[in-house]
Amino acid sequence: MSPPREQSAPSADARLTRIIQAFLGVMVSLQFLYFLAYSWRMAAFPGQLDYGEGPILQIALRVARGQTMYPPLDQGYPYVIASYLPGYYLLSALAVKLTGASFLGGRVVSCLAALTIAACVGLIVHRRTGSRYAALASGGTVLAIPVYLVWATLMRIDMAALAFAVAGFYLFTREKRLPAVVLFSLGLFTRRTAVGPIVAAFSGLVLQRKWRTAFGWAAALAGLTAALLIAAQLITRGGMYEQLRWHTSTSLGKSWSWGQLLDLLHKGWLNWPVYYVVSAVGAVWCLVRRPHRDLGIWSLVAWAIYLTSGRIGSTYNYFLEPFAVGMTCVGVLIGEALGAAVKAPERAAPALRVLALGVMGALALQMVRTDTKMNWTLQVIRPYASGEATALAVEALRAAPEMVMCEDVGLIELAGKEIPFDPFEFTMLARAGAINGEPVLEDVREGRYSLFITRFDVKQMTAVIGDPRFGFVFDRFPAEMVRALAERYQLIAERRPYYLYVPKPPDD
Repeated sequence: MSPPREQSAPSADARLTRIIQAFLGVMVSLQFLYFLAYSWRMAAFPGQLDYGEGPILQIALRVARGQTMYPPLDQGYPYVIASYLPGYYLLSALAVKLTGASFLGGRVVSCLAALTIAACVGLIVHRRTGSRYAALASGGTVLAIPVYLVWATLMRIDMAALAFAVAGFYLFTREKRLPAVVLFSLGLFTRRTAVGPIVAAFSGLVLQRKWRTAFGWAAALAGLTAALLIAAQLITRGGMYEQLRWHTSTSLGKSWSWGQLLDLLHKGWLNWPVYYVVSAVGAVWCLVRRPHRDLGIWSLVAWAIYLTSGRIGSTYNYFLEPFAVGMTCVGVLIGEALGAAVKAPERAAPALRVLALGVMGALALQMVRTDTKMNWTLQVIRPYASGEATALAVEALRAAPEMVMCEDVGLIELAGKEIPFDPFEFTMLARAGAINGEPVLEDVREGRYSLFITRFDVKQMTAVIGDPRFGFVFDRFPAEMVRALAERYQLIAERRPYYLYVPKPPDD
């Protein structure tokens, strides 16, 4: 009888693999806990965290009260301007029915949408590779990316639209195509650029030469989406088309600039370069692997939309989809390169294992680097907000008589008053001739606003009129209005980030 064979010690390569896997696993777990804690704290923040939240709260409250979502643009005060398709407005309207005039409901919707995106990324990776570790790592990394951390706590359309699209793609890959059609249509009904997963799904069928299925499915999707849009157009009596037509013509294309795009890419690269690099590596990996080429195509479409859909107000939300599909591609790379793919019994080549370990280690180190400068990163992505300043502004708006105005228009709703106009959309439409802006400008000149709250010092801004570095201010308030504020109003309080102005006494 031969002596029992001694169990060999793990090789250096195996030990290194386990160390890096554990390192990334610990960082992803910590990031997930941070995501939950941050979301809990910011969702309940009483003020406005982002410029785009206020206008959405305005429309959501209108719908919850039974008012029209897209009123005529020429009816005077209040100038109600809905910039988006109805999907998220309807979700937010349901939420504010429960929470009242508050950002909480819409932010909870966005947070749940972010969790859905992360879960679907993980599920897609697991289905394609059979690796639970790769699924958890890729899905968890989505929530670790600072852009997701911030946008998951904002009452904005981006998370909900992307969640519909990504969930639709996951169901499509499970051959549950009817539910996928519904979710894809809801994504388009929320944001018209939610086409990346749709193109990927169609491409996947074409690559499999399932032509009849591909075009039949596309026809069903087009039919359902058209039915939703036609119904919305009829219900709003043409208001949806009229408002979105002007919104598109005034904010897209002409307002896009290379400078704006390069500025965003530069800031993102300085803060989290690894997410860009590994997303590109994952996309290339999927493009050269025929079973996953649809993911590579999705990645190309997502970046193409970002690069060509720039507009005034474009910001880090346009990174959400490229990073979502990027982490999906990375998860597939990790799962297959570690030899975990269910359809590949042979182990991955050593070079690919090295590549996977490099990607995993880089992701973990990026999370460490981001955590050490998290406050700075969040300030870059999200405008400064203060609970104390919010309380002061809301109370001042509530106490002021007659018409009031606040750059963060959501605070007007929190004060129980009516928003006279959304500065950004109003300025864009007035420039385009869709709205006559002169009556509003005259009201400012005459001091008919009893309180005017801005995020900038009016006198300082009059000195930089025409300076492109401050274009974002004059895209919200025309230079003529800033001059009128400087001449007719006086500063009564400053609590950063807000400056409170009231009309000067008549003898001044």
